[in-house]
Amino acid sequence: MAFDSPLVTGSRGITPADLLFACQVCAEEELGGRLGWVDKLRILSLDRNPAKFERLLEAFAGYILVNDWPKFWEQTKTKSGGGDKGVPWPLAIVANLMAEAGIPEKRAWEMPECQAIWLNSALAIRKGADVAIMSPEEEAFMAEEEAKEQAAASASNPAKETDHG
Repeated sequence: MAFDSPLVTGSRGITPADLLFACQVCAEEELGGRLGWVDKLRILSLDRNPAKFERLLEAFAGYILVNDWPKFWEQTKTKSGGGDKGVPWPLAIVANLMAEAGIPEKRAWEMPECQAIWLNSALAIRKGADVAIMSPEEEAFMAEEEAKEQAAASASNPAKETDHG
């Protein structure tokens, strides 16, 4: 987020250089230096091989486990909560992991994002927060119901042809 990476923000298309930089961040490599010749060759290779680039993007998504985040049941909003008070959500999660679970600061910042989200959710539930996580069965049922609704909507509202001739 701090580097406005399109892998996080979706603000633009992802390039091989973006993927390389994200891997360097996750590997906790020193940043800000010039690209070495090996990195330049990697970027050039990925530019010339879109299929390999897509495979590596999928592998990176698997590594950061974005698809494994908990799915939450939507809750009705009330005026009683304090809200985020402008604190960026990654900082709020790290602070909670440190304060509530006693996780050291370095570990809280460096753990995989998916793990931090799950631990933060478990801590919130343990403290009595009104959070409900969908089970895989509930998630599959919801997807099935949504697909049925979409099929019914398209069947009942077929595209109408008009003659503008």
